[in-house]
Amino acid sequence: MRPEPWSLAAGILIITLLILPAAAAETEGQDQIIYISSYGPSYIWNQEIEAGIEAAIADSERTHLQLSIEYLDAKVISDATHFENLYHTFAHKYATASPDVVIASDDAALLFMDEYGDRLFSGVPVVFTGINNASNLPEAGEDTPFYIGTLEEVPLQEMVDAIRAINPVTDTIYVILDNTYTGRAIRDRIDEQASEYTGTISFLYPEAGADISTISADLADLPETAAVLILTYYLSDRDLTPYHIDEISAELSTASPVPIYSTSSMFNNIGVVGGVQISPYDLGYDAGTQAVWVLDEAPGRETDPIIYTANITPVFDYTEMQRFGIQESALPKDSTIINRPPDFITVDRGAAIGIMTVALILGVLVIILIVQNVALTNTRALLTKNETLYRSVVEGQTEMITRFRVDGTIIFINSAYARYFGLNPDAAKGMKFRTRIYEEDRDRVAAHFASLRSGAAHRTIEQRVVLSDDNIRWHRWDDHVICDKDGTVIEYQSVGMDITEQKEAEEKIQGSLQEKTVLLQEVHHRVKNNLAVVSSMLEMQAIKEEKNEPHVAAQIREAECRIRSMAAVHEELYRSDSFGVIDVQHHFEHLAHDIICTFPDAAKASLVVKAETCTLSLDKAIPVSLIINELLTNVMKYAFTGLTEGIIDIQMQCDGAKTVLIVRDSGVGFPEGFEPEQATSLGIRMVKTFVEYQLDGSYEITTGPGGTTWTIRFPPDTT
Repeated sequence: MRPEPWSLAAGILIITLLILPAAAAETEGQDQIIYISSYGPSYIWNQEIEAGIEAAIADSERTHLQLSIEYLDAKVISDATHFENLYHTFAHKYATASPDVVIASDDAALLFMDEYGDRLFSGVPVVFTGINNASNLPEAGEDTPFYIGTLEEVPLQEMVDAIRAINPVTDTIYVILDNTYTGRAIRDRIDEQASEYTGTISFLYPEAGADISTISADLADLPETAAVLILTYYLSDRDLTPYHIDEISAELSTASPVPIYSTSSMFNNIGVVGGVQISPYDLGYDAGTQAVWVLDEAPGRETDPIIYTANITPVFDYTEMQRFGIQESALPKDSTIINRPPDFITVDRGAAIGIMTVALILGVLVIILIVQNVALTNTRALLTKNETLYRSVVEGQTEMITRFRVDGTIIFINSAYARYFGLNPDAAKGMKFRTRIYEEDRDRVAAHFASLRSGAAHRTIEQRVVLSDDNIRWHRWDDHVICDKDGTVIEYQSVGMDITEQKEAEEKIQGSLQEKTVLLQEVHHRVKNNLAVVSSMLEMQAIKEEKNEPHVAAQIREAECRIRSMAAVHEELYRSDSFGVIDVQHHFEHLAHDIICTFPDAAKASLVVKAETCTLSLDKAIPVSLIINELLTNVMKYAFTGLTEGIIDIQMQCDGAKTVLIVRDSGVGFPEGFEPEQATSLGIRMVKTFVEYQLDGSYEITTGPGGTTWTIRFPPDTT
């Protein structure tokens, strides 16, 4: 049986207090697990998963195992810039300490590992948990790390069956979801299964950005044939005001005239009747067990992901069942009922036996109190020792550390903070000290602290401050909130450093990068112009030879087309935001159009280009462009002979393992008996040379009355 989270936490606390000095002195030789959570540390979901992971590690036989925790805070912010910043932070933090296993909790963390995992922790196995969308899992391959974990499939069908068993006339389910990636994935899952209930159950949702008053009003208007299903822990209205369900559950429960259900155990005891549930603690325990298994077994990269499905358990609250008159017989089989009053059995065994029993209990309690008192005395001594150690560490830091109340009253500053701002550490306690914020940064700093007060437990900000000598300096501050038992913010703890030199270096690098960008644009522009001059000279020579030597003029114009194809690549790079690659779709459209238009019967050819997802580097763009030039030239010369119209289809497919170029026409095909493999014409010989020696690829040719198809395969760009 797995230990309960609260008992485990107590055990871990005592163990940590007893071994902290030794653990601080000896950390080498440990296996390291990094747990990357999609959300923040204040979520009950996170706390339960963390407790489960720690329990699994404690139950394992490994004694040298270090667990580090990182938060993506994707419920609050989830744009690309945020994740890119986190990537750089993790890359710096773990540059010399790569983990042995990474645990990714929920979809945002899995997507983060898919995007940045190979760059951060190349080849490190990944344990996933709480994943709503299985399509986010990568396919196995030699460049893909090993994946194992648990899908959190919302038990919608089991939940609906349970609701209808409790109230058979239920025809409406009001679903409360958030608009994060996880929320949208769950909404898609519900929509997929909703067709099974067409004509019997309607699924309703709050309007986007609805505040708590709007949702409460929706609940109040629900008919007796409705039920409510909560599938989120976090909501935000149109003003981005965040709401945690445990903070507003009482209001929602009061407003709802019908039962509220949930598929997660973290909603129990906060006004929810219950439901067929998934336990985040169990998800964490399974993830920790799987991480230890990975350390023991060291599976290879090319193994397919090992996928488990989260266990579900029907759990219901006795108090809420009584409120709505729900009979226990209507619940699913093997349901667990919480908050049920104990059954008291009165047995008269005589006064003597009663006195003896009470005396025995009192004796046991006295022994327990004595043991606890001894343990408490030892714990206090250890806490005093650790506090002394903590203060010595804090005072030895080069970073500025301060702790202050909401009104700015200083509680503590370390020596580095005092030296920087010219304060006396002892005299500063109790005084109100505010740094002068640079005027342009004041609104941003105010918003930073407002977000901390509204639910974020930890945030980092870079800002400018004006010192007493009017010198402007850049600072980076790592701010944490400290709350009372009711969750109200009462203090802040800040750790900061002066990053002025770093910011100035960044500005210099940015300026240098801009200069190199302009220079590279000019290089491509000049190459394109020089090729255009060569093309013009060839055109002049072709015009001169056209009357006396028409076949020579035709050959010169073919060479001119090849030069224009190369010039088109440099034109694309000149106009592109990225000088390393070109957009294939746009390039092929312009290149093919320019080639076809050089022929007198261009009007009969219809062009189709499909290569939206592909890009090419300069090394491969030029030979590919020349190949297309030769193939389209042959098509326009010979394919549509005797036809009034024809289709030219150019496709490129890029899947990471290979690149496939397909050039297809609807023309008359090669003449009977003609063998392309044996052809000696310059154009076909050039295509073969480019494919085999410059692209390191292969080609196939199919031809017939319905047209000719060239299929060219070559390795993708490695840069």
